[in-house]
Amino acid sequence: MATNVPGTRVDEVVHEVPEVYGTPWEKAKEMPATLPFNWSNLWKVIGPGFIILSLSIGSGEWLMGPASVLQYGPFVLWIVTIGILTQAVFNMTCIRYTLYTGEPIMVGFTRLMPGPKLWAPIWIFISFISIGPGWASGSATALAAMFLRRMPQTADKPAVMTAGIILFLSVVIILMFGGKIEALLEKINKWIVAFIFGSLLILVIMFAPFSKWVEVAAGFFQFGKLPAGNVNWFLLAGLAGYAGAGGILNMGVTNWYRDKGYGMGAAVGYIPSLIGGKEVHVSSTGKIPPLNQTTLQRFKDWWRYSLVDQIGVWALGAFIGMFFCVLLAYAMVPGGTKIDGWAAAAHQAEGVGKVLGGFGWIWVLMIGFWVLYGSQLSNSETFVRQVTDVLWNTSPWAREKLSRNDIRRIYYGILLLFTIWSIWLFFQGSPLFLVAFMANAANLAFTVAGIQLLFLDRIYPQELKTPIWMKLVLVVLILFYGTFTVIGFGTQFFGLKF
Repeated sequence: MATNVPGTRVDEVVHEVPEVYGTPWEKAKEMPATLPFNWSNLWKVIGPGFIILSLSIGSGEWLMGPASVLQYGPFVLWIVTIGILTQAVFNMTCIRYTLYTGEPIMVGFTRLMPGPKLWAPIWIFISFISIGPGWASGSATALAAMFLRRMPQTADKPAVMTAGIILFLSVVIILMFGGKIEALLEKINKWIVAFIFGSLLILVIMFAPFSKWVEVAAGFFQFGKLPAGNVNWFLLAGLAGYAGAGGILNMGVTNWYRDKGYGMGAAVGYIPSLIGGKEVHVSSTGKIPPLNQTTLQRFKDWWRYSLVDQIGVWALGAFIGMFFCVLLAYAMVPGGTKIDGWAAAAHQAEGVGKVLGGFGWIWVLMIGFWVLYGSQLSNSETFVRQVTDVLWNTSPWAREKLSRNDIRRIYYGILLLFTIWSIWLFFQGSPLFLVAFMANAANLAFTVAGIQLLFLDRIYPQELKTPIWMKLVLVVLILFYGTFTVIGFGTQFFGLKF
């Protein structure tokens, strides 16, 4: 904590860094500066918010939200409201750590008692169960529908799975040739987000009556109202998990902030591509800036850009994306329809196609395809990047022996293992089930990470500590997602009844 001596200035304050597990942080000479905060510089600095928004406008919005609303009604959308609001605070609390140390938040979690020997395996396990090929599988249903010119059926399962595997492998190839991968994803996802939002806006204006707009909008504020009778709690718990981004996907934003050079991330390094990318030195530990007026001002500047990136781009975009996706489905698909099976991403297209014909059918299938394919691209990279950073920062053997101090060897080795794991998962269930399982795993990730964030706050000097109101929101997040963790997994796998 910071120790103030009467009569001293802030730039003379000594920051006593607490004892931590793992490699001690290095002491940096200063925090790198950003461009002055103004509107002309805004679009030059922000970017990670578009990556996380592209994966937010994914399975939660295109599959989980419509599936829940069509089955039960728009009143369940209050779950989304609490989810996105608490996740926004969660994201900013994670980003605080990366701005100050240059380390991704998951690496910070491994520093907590009793240390990385416990927390590194736990977070690698949670990461594995949180990410899979569900998005590629879902986008394959849209692609298959284009070629079949009809809704895929159970008999079309082999064709859908084959398309899904091909799409997933294309994601692997993109990541191999990506250059500085964060920059690649940022460029791709800005175009994907623009296409999705523009198309959805046009469609809901064309086809959704005003009464539907009001009914869906009101659902975001009907707090506490739950369906009665035979309820698929696994589905509703999945809606909570993917209301915004989803567990380790939210934490992945700190890896992108590090690679983009936010705060102390500029002093740490980034992960380059395997093919065509130069070898880049990535520090095995974070760097702590001195506590002085320069650090406080620069932290404030980085924090402002982060707020715009996360609140103005991600949180606002996640609300709008869920609203538009649900509204389109609610207006075009008959109530009571179960969005499941091997046509999960094609139901909205069927409804629009009945009005606009073949053009509308293809247009909406393209939206569904890009919604889910873009999510698969960002989510796959998020998983591999986080596991890579955990191994790089916590395991000298992995860093020095396995990779010979080239982080690309770890990154692309994990990518290979992830590819094998994902292809196996393709054969384990329908697209919606795979997505629902990963969404429920996100609930577990939020619960554990929320608790750890409260303890990690001890590393900051007093001037940079997390405000009390943000800590209270984290407590709400822990209770909210902890409850849905028990409900979702308990009802699906352990026979619990609610």
